[in-house]
Amino acid sequence: MKGRKEFTKWEADEIMHLIEEKVKASSDKQISIRNKIRRLGFYASDFGLSGGYTSNDFKNCVTITANSTSDSDQTGSSINKSRRIKRSRKDSDENYVLDICDEILNLQSSRQHRFSFLLGDAGTKLPVDSYYESKNLVVEYRELQHTEPVLHFDKPDVMTASGVSRGEQRKIYDQRRREVLPKFGIKLVEISYSDFEYDSKKRIVRNRINDTTIIKKLLS
Repeated sequence: MKGRKEFTKWEADEIMHLIEEKVKASSDKQISIRNKIRRLGFYASDFGLSGGYTSNDFKNCVTITANSTSDSDQTGSSINKSRRIKRSRKDSDENYVLDICDEILNLQSSRQHRFSFLLGDAGTKLPVDSYYESKNLVVEYRELQHTEPVLHFDKPDVMTASGVSRGEQRKIYDQRRREVLPKFGIKLVEISYSDFEYDSKKRIVRNRINDTTIIKKLLS
């Protein structure tokens, strides 16, 4: 096997976005996109897929794990993969915080929104956690891996399309969002787990009333 068969939710989103672009692209452009997909670790030939495979084909032959550290196995012991997938977004602290933002602003945000002007080093559009178009506002939730090294995410021997480790790439892309979004008149609000009361695993100890008060101040 040339590539990998297990990807985080973030990696899978990136790959599926590229696959969708490849389906619509010219034959010359498809070569470039295929190389970007391979740099992210997915080789269609590992799974017997032809050049016309879709994002659904990709999902059906790989394992997608959660982005959140609360959903990962930090000790190396085996976990039921389906359990990790089910807990990925719906029950995550990110989803909890962004739902409260929607409630406070009385708006439905565009989750994992992509702008044509905010690009990663492989040329793909970088997602933002939550975008409110009418307010020119982006809200990013910063989990543990955005401020501290996390073994599950930051394996030093795994290089990204940027030629650096995942941890270093995350820092680069976080800073890129801070620099690029304001240039296009978009306000960026970053909310961290450390803004709230949290437990020993850096998960938010959820108190909806208190947490809503904190988020209101951060959004003001």
